[in-house]
Amino acid sequence: MTAERPERLGQEHRLTSPRQFAAVQEAGVPFRGHHCVMLALARPGESVRFGFIASRKGVGGAVQRNRARRRLREIVRRRRPRLPATGYWFVFIASRTAVTAAHQDLATDVEHLLARAGALAPTSLDLR
Repeated sequence: MTAERPERLGQEHRLTSPRQFAAVQEAGVPFRGHHCVMLALARPGESVRFGFIASRKGVGGAVQRNRARRRLREIVRRRRPRLPATGYWFVFIASRTAVTAAHQDLATDVEHLLARAGALAPTSLDLR
């Protein structure tokens, strides 16, 4: 039996306090995509954590903000096995297009941002 990481983004994988979000926003490196901005902060020895922001001004009403956060959270959750277990804190800031973009476009955008930050391992496809 192999020890796999659970798919769920549990409490230990989320940025929960305003102090954690502020640390990433102050010292994190920004990466701009088409549908969101990702801030990455190197935290050697600490588990990878994620935060998701969708502001009223940037995204819209409560329904749109919740939808944008849910979509980004699901995309990141699916790619977590390809991310290192330790070393980074990430904050994703949704833009208005994150709500209406096609799922594949949003997923590609998130993958490009994670790859540009040097955190995403390549897929295990055998391209011969």
